[in-house]
Amino acid sequence: MSTPPTFDVEKRREAKRRSREQDAARIQSGEIPAVDLNKRNGFFSLLDRASARVVAWRSRVKLGDSHR
Repeated sequence: MSTPPTFDVEKRREAKRRSREQDAARIQSGEIPAVDLNKRNGFFSLLDRASARVVAWRSRVKLGDSHR
């Protein structure tokens, strides 16, 4: 029986730190413009916008008396 994969926070932090340093070096050297790198690394960069759709809108909820 194999053990399930685990998540190591410290390893992830180190990987992210190295990635940021590599990205900064690539921008500094002119290998890639910051705009292109931001598009690639952006939160929705992997989202296929052509097939995406909004399933539900978040509604605003009043929490308590606003006159206090």
